[in-house]
Amino acid sequence: MNVDVIILTKSDTEKKIRMTRRTAITLQESETEYKFKIHLVESGEQRDKQYKNLLENYIYPNENFNYNRFLNHAFPKLSCDWVVISNDDVGYEKGWFSEIMKIHEMRPDIHSFSPKDPALYMKYFDGHFLGSPDVYFESYSVSEAVMGWCLVIKRESLEKLIPFDELFDMYYQDNDYTENLKKHGIKHALVRHSIVSHFETINIQRLDDAKMKKMKVDEIKFRKKWGL
Repeated sequence: MNVDVIILTKSDTEKKIRMTRRTAITLQESETEYKFKIHLVESGEQRDKQYKNLLENYIYPNENFNYNRFLNHAFPKLSCDWVVISNDDVGYEKGWFSEIMKIHEMRPDIHSFSPKDPALYMKYFDGHFLGSPDVYFESYSVSEAVMGWCLVIKRESLEKLIPFDELFDMYYQDNDYTENLKKHGIKHALVRHSIVSHFETINIQRLDDAKMKKMKVDEIKFRKKWGL
C-alpha cells in the first residue's frame, strides 16, 4: 500500500540537509508492506539534488514561509488513502505505521493518529500508560495526543479540513488542526506502540524572545478564531 507523506524543510545548512535526509531514510526503511511517497516542501534555497531518489515530489514555492500555506501547496499532489504530515527532524522506528493501522482495524471510526515519542512521554507523561493495557489513547489534547510534528490522517477526512487556514503561518497550526477535527467529528488517537522520535524533544531549547512573541501573536489569532 502506498502512503503520501508531506515534509516541510528548510535546507539552509548541511546539518539541516543531513537531518532531513535522515528523516526520509528512516521513514523509507521503517516498513516493508507500505511504500511512502514523500512530497518535500522547501522553504530554503532550492536543493532538490540533495534528496535524489528519496522523493516523489520536490515542491519549491519560492515565497516567504507560511506553515499551512506550504502544506496547501502539497495537497493537490496527494493520491493515496492515507497521508502523513511530518516534521523534518524525526526518526521513524520499524513498524510504526503498521501499529497505527492495527488500531485503525480495531477502531475504523478513528481517522486521525499520532505516534508516541518515547522521550516526550518519559519526560512529561511517564505515568500515562503505567499499569494500563491500553494500546491507544483517544484524545484531542495537543502535545499529549495530537503531535503536530507527526500526524497521520485518512485522506477522506483530510479532504474535509483542507485547505488549511493560512492565518497560522508558524505556531498553533496543530491547535487549529485539532479544533477542525472536533468541528467535523473526526476522532484522533495516539498509538502506544507506534514509535517515532522527535529530535526537538531530545534537544529541547528555550525559545528566544522573538519566537516567544510570535507564538503569543499566533495564540491570540487561534483563540479569536475559535472563541476560546
